[in-house]
This record gives sequence, C-alpha cells and structure tokens, in this order.
Amino acid sequence: MPRLRLAFLVLVAALAFPPLARAWPDRPVTIIVPFAPGNAADVITRLLAPVLGERWGQPVVVQNIPGASGGIGVERTVRAPADGHTLVMSGDAAVVVRVSMQPPLPYDPRRDLAPITLVARTPNLLVVPAQAAPRNLREFLAAARAARGGYNYGHAGPGTSVQIAAELLVQMSGVELNGVGYPSLPAVLQDLLAGRLELAFLPGVVAGPMLAEGRLRALGLSSPQRLAAFPEVRGIAELGFPGFDASAWFGLLAPAATPAPIIARIHADVRAALDMPAMRARLDGLGATLVANAPQEFAALIAAEIPRMAEVLRRAGITAP
Repeated sequence: MPRLRLAFLVLVAALAFPPLARAWPDRPVTIIVPFAPGNAADVITRLLAPVLGERWGQPVVVQNIPGASGGIGVERTVRAPADGHTLVMSGDAAVVVRVSMQPPLPYDPRRDLAPITLVARTPNLLVVPAQAAPRNLREFLAAARAARGGYNYGHAGPGTSVQIAAELLVQMSGVELNGVGYPSLPAVLQDLLAGRLELAFLPGVVAGPMLAEGRLRALGLSSPQRLAAFPEVRGIAELGFPGFDASAWFGLLAPAATPAPIIARIHADVRAALDMPAMRARLDGLGATLVANAPQEFAALIAAEIPRMAEVLRRAGITAP
C-alpha cells in the first residue's frame, strides 16, 4: 500500500508540474508572423527559423496570418496552448499601438502575452520612385505642397509605423499627404514602383533591394540614428525636423501562461542565433538593428510604449477603420 500511495503522489506531481525535460519541444514549433510574406518581421523570422530548428531538434514552421495591423495573428497566439509550441513575431502595432485605438483589441498584451525578447528595430526609409523629380526631402516637400490634392502614400494598416511616420511628417511639415491602405508592404512597394503612389515609408528589409537596383530613391530615414546599411541616407530629424522618430520593432512573444523555463530557453537560443556573425551581418545589411533583450526588459518596453503611442495617435488623429 505505501508503494501504491507513493506512486500515486509521484504521478500527481508529474501532472501538476510537467517537467521541461519532457523534451520541449516534443513536436514542431510554430512562429506566427501576423503579416503577409515579405514584411520585415517575415524576413527576420524566416532567417531565424532554421537556426532555431537545428538547436531545438524540431522543425520551426513560419505561419503568416495577416490582418488588423497584426492583431489577428497575435490573437491566434493568445488563444493557443501555453506550452511553448506556438509563438508570435509581432510588430509594435499589435502589442502597443492598437491598444489605444477603437474598437478595442480582444486581448490585452500586458495580461495575455509573455514577452520573450525584442528581436530588432527597423527604421523606415522615406522612398520615392527613381524617376520622380525631387532629389531630396526639401524638393519633395515643395513638390507635394504644389500638387493639387497633395501626394498619396501607401501603408499596411492603421497604427503601423509606416503610417505613423507619414502622419508625423504631415504634422511637422504641414504638407498634405493622403494615406492609402494595402494588405501588405510588398503590395505598397508594387504600386510605388508602378507610379500609382508618390511615396512610402518602408523598412530597409523591404525597400533595400529596390534601392540597390536603382528603382527607388531614399530621401530620409525615420530614426535619428543613421543605418550602416544606408549610410548616405540622413535622418529626417537631421533634415530640419528635430525629434522625428517613427521606427518599427519586432519581438517574439508567447501565450501568457507559458512556463518560465521554456521562455528562458527560447530567449537564450534566440539570442545565441542573433549573435552568430553571419546572422548579424545579414540583418545589419537589411537595415535591422538587433536587440535581443531580456524578457523583463521587453515587458517594460511594452508597458512604457503603450501610453506614449496613445499620445502620438491622439495628435495624428489615427483611428482603426
């Protein structure tokens, strides 16, 4: 009888406290990218996935679930089992910006998500078609002011950093710009190259190849700091608009109840992957600034950015459709 009782207690303990050593991950891990393929988050995730898969001994599947500025994919993650097998590479729009917009999100990132690490920051480039007449930001603003009805720019959803960057330029310069929503940044790029848009703010991951081919021209950068990948592009803050800053960031998160040891393991492995020279060189070349901070630091950033972005939205008059 004592042996049976002991076995029963061991079984109860095992069920109550499932050990991480139960070979996490014991099946493929899915990283949801809440944007269409070709977005900066998608490119970064697809570079990380095979490296993480090798470290974990399981396939890492990248699943694109776009919509609602990333909110649909993040909500899918929130509702997934909290066992470390479903993660999300979210942008700031879905876990910071959209929190203060109406209608409200069906989740609260501070309560329903476990931050793992801020992977990278990706400043946006103000780009125009290569055949456009303006050669610099001053000429561009003068041409936009002279254009009847203003210029059109593309963005990939309300509250995304590319929309906020354009609206900040409107506020700070007084120029008239008309936002046109698209399902993805590659779709914005397509219409920009075809001449159906006069400008767009795009991350270097998206715009870089077209800049290298001479099909786009960069007139400014949305961050105060220049990028090693585009050293000749000056920050808009340097070009007469002090304080201009509208960069995106992307971070890895899990459902809130994911066990802390799994969060720590994922963080350590992502950081190790990002420390690889080849990975760092590849992402630096795409205009991404790697961060890989601790879960607690990422959580503090989210908590601090929500009220800051609420004020940006209020001043810009940005609302959800």
